[in-house]
Amino acid sequence: MVSVEQALEIVLRETPALAAEDVALADALGRVLARPVIADRDLPPFDRAAMDGYAVRAADAQQAPVALDVVGEVRAGEWPASVVGPGQAVRIMTGAPVPKGATAVQQVEKTRPLDEFRVTILAAVAEGQNVAPRGSEIRAGEVVLARGRVVDPAAIGVLATTGHARVSVAQRPVVTLLVTGDEIVDVAQAPGPSQIRNSNGPAVAAQAHLAGARVELLGVAPDRQDAIVEALRRGLAADVLIVSGGVSAGDYDLVEPALAELGATLLFTKVKVKPGAPLVFGRCGRALVFGLPGNPVSAQVTFDLFVRPALLKLQGASVLSRPQLQVELAASVRNRSGRKSHMPARVRFEGDRLVARPLRSAGSGDLVAHARANALVVLEAEREEAAEGETAEAVLLGRFLEDDGAPG
Repeated sequence: MVSVEQALEIVLRETPALAAEDVALADALGRVLARPVIADRDLPPFDRAAMDGYAVRAADAQQAPVALDVVGEVRAGEWPASVVGPGQAVRIMTGAPVPKGATAVQQVEKTRPLDEFRVTILAAVAEGQNVAPRGSEIRAGEVVLARGRVVDPAAIGVLATTGHARVSVAQRPVVTLLVTGDEIVDVAQAPGPSQIRNSNGPAVAAQAHLAGARVELLGVAPDRQDAIVEALRRGLAADVLIVSGGVSAGDYDLVEPALAELGATLLFTKVKVKPGAPLVFGRCGRALVFGLPGNPVSAQVTFDLFVRPALLKLQGASVLSRPQLQVELAASVRNRSGRKSHMPARVRFEGDRLVARPLRSAGSGDLVAHARANALVVLEAEREEAAEGETAEAVLLGRFLEDDGAPG
């Protein structure tokens, strides 16, 4: 049984990087940049007015109020035809190039037109005020987005403004997903007295999709080694094969023997983590193979801790793990497992404190408590208890900044 840190180190050591491909800008959202993005010109490309108003020589406005001659107008998208000389001003719109001679822009609210050709500047203006200088955001040839950045809407805007109609991104990893268990029925089927619906298939597939993967479902295999071997064989053409269930030590936990039959090399089979100690990782051919526990919370937590970082590393992402912060506990928590424990909680700012409120949970099968959580409070294996008011580490889940839908 390896530690959480050892397990993650092994996973990342065995995870290669996928090749790059070019995609249209419209298809780049959520992808990982395969090379740095370089500015093709200065931004802004000229001294740009930050306000509607009048471009002036700041020295002319120091004794405000002062009347100046209006010698022209420049709108966004126009190049100035006028030069601002002593005692002169040019009417200007936000985003327009500042004309030569002008050293500041006084906003329109602090001016009063006298007529079509004269304006009173009502307040002094400092050199450079309301002007964004050329290159103040970035210089041509500089890196604006680093390799390994996940493309979000802000990055889309940067890519567009730097002329990247096509973007070099890592290929999406292909994930195949198999669920095992005689007790599992389809979500649309009414389960019998001893059956449960397939929640791990849809949930783990959704996690993989959010991590950038293309997911192919292999269905549900019964607890027979021949059926599991055949399904696994079909899944090994992927970059990552994920199996849910059948990885513990029971008579019908047949994933390890099935993988052995296919020639897989298993690098660990148990991790000192709660929930999710029975966790298998190895390689079979070119595919990374993960055997996740069948308990649904265990499957989702171990996916977040180990599979998600592997999928992101395949894509060359610079950040692989979820954010971890110190939180103040609103109630005591216990960990008598001897393993690194991850407990569902709701973390919120209360004043200037980041407070975690642990959620009551029935264990690794309690999907409802996990769905209501926006974080996992972490206690190391050696720390058996943390009292109310003490600090602990928390892993923030992807829904941390969203309404988690919990009642109350």
